[in-house]
Amino acid sequence: MFRQKSLEGTGNTKRFQAQKEKGLAPSELFHHRPDYGVLICTTCHYAIQPGAIRRHLKDIHHLHHEKRRPFIAYTKGLKLKRPEEVQSPLPGDFPVPQLSVEKGWRCLAPSCNYLCASNKRMENHWPAVHAKKGDPETDWHFTLLQTFFRGRMLRYFTGQNQRQLQNTRDKPVQIAKAQEVAVSQDKQLEISLAKSLQEKYHLDALDSQLLRHYFDFSYKTFVTNKKTESVWIDVVPGLACDNKFLLQGMLACTALHMAHSNPVEREKYTLRGCCHQEAAIPEFRKAIENPTEYNCDAIIAFAYLLVVYSLATDLEQSSNPLLIIDARPFNTQHIIPPWLHFIRTGCYMLKDVWHRIESGRASILAYAWERNLDEDAWSEESTRVYRHAANLLAESFAYVDRAKNTIGLTAWNILGTWPVRIEQGFFALISEKHPGALILLAHYCVILNQIGDCWYIGGRPAILIASIARILDKRWRPYIQGAVKEVLGPGGIEAV
Repeated sequence: MFRQKSLEGTGNTKRFQAQKEKGLAPSELFHHRPDYGVLICTTCHYAIQPGAIRRHLKDIHHLHHEKRRPFIAYTKGLKLKRPEEVQSPLPGDFPVPQLSVEKGWRCLAPSCNYLCASNKRMENHWPAVHAKKGDPETDWHFTLLQTFFRGRMLRYFTGQNQRQLQNTRDKPVQIAKAQEVAVSQDKQLEISLAKSLQEKYHLDALDSQLLRHYFDFSYKTFVTNKKTESVWIDVVPGLACDNKFLLQGMLACTALHMAHSNPVEREKYTLRGCCHQEAAIPEFRKAIENPTEYNCDAIIAFAYLLVVYSLATDLEQSSNPLLIIDARPFNTQHIIPPWLHFIRTGCYMLKDVWHRIESGRASILAYAWERNLDEDAWSEESTRVYRHAANLLAESFAYVDRAKNTIGLTAWNILGTWPVRIEQGFFALISEKHPGALILLAHYCVILNQIGDCWYIGGRPAILIASIARILDKRWRPYIQGAVKEVLGPGGIEAV
């Protein structure tokens, strides 16, 4: 997957696009809006801070020193304002043609003009600013957003009048009409994004088909909840307009999705997906090595697609398990697949721009990797006792496996492997019906079941594990299902 192979024609297309950008006159690449005092990049669709023009030309458009001179000279005569001085457009002037449009939310609290692109941020805004939990049905409203600047100077504006939005709170007909308008706007935005991608990257017939399938079907398979839907249908395609490796990742995954859905044409779609992925990986590597506030959102989005593509290709090959990706004698390089390596090390690799990712358009994807293991966690002492018991249980399984073929199993060495060695505190956890303790005890029943035929042991393993299954909360039962089936037979937990 990581071979340095390019999609046929990709190299020529890439050079053509680079030459096309570098061939633009300063007044074509930059659009000056004197009414706002900003300079908008016509290919990036956002305004450039006055002090960052040189860096933008170098890092984003890869113009060498000599090539940058006419652009710098062009901007010197322009009156540009600092980001904090720029006034947002009036509602009637929305949208600003040269800026990208994205979906977002507007707070409906009186005298509050808070705007954001993330539903999670709006949920956090209400208790922090209004001292109560907000109601998504009445306290904020869908809207379309624009911003002149990115990064730390990001400040959204919209064209909808807040008073009009507040008046829709108690009027179902107006709410329904507003929702219809929102759906229409969504579709228009989707069509616009697809057209922009097709034109910018000169997609052939097959890639255009893949792109349509992405917008119609494939993006839905990446959605984990309502909050991520807008990211995959709007934000990610928008980011792909400026980051070709992300578009190639989208098309690669979509191709495998179509291969899965159309077995007759599996080979055609799989091959195209492979070509796109192999063209994307070198550019993704370059982005990872040099993350900036302009490409970090695309890196996070591509990381998701990398996981999807890796798992899908492993499934197609039917030879790679989830974690051990090589059947040859193990070594650490073959145990951890590339997608898992990125997830494990990605935060460190992106540490210099993580503050930008957390406030960016793809922030919800970054949050999805984070799991607060301390939330509703066990106490420190309970965790210590549990870990000690778990280590001893692992040793017990290893001992039983050896003993079966050497000294044999008896009630004494079975009972002595674990119950005799665990701490007294563990029995306290059992009496408290601690889920971790009960799960470990259920798995010990597998060991105890090795001597279930002994007349003075009798059916105790089955009785014990059945009792655990009854008192263990339903959300924890999947973790003992294997042990239950091992002890109780094929009926498993359903027989309890």
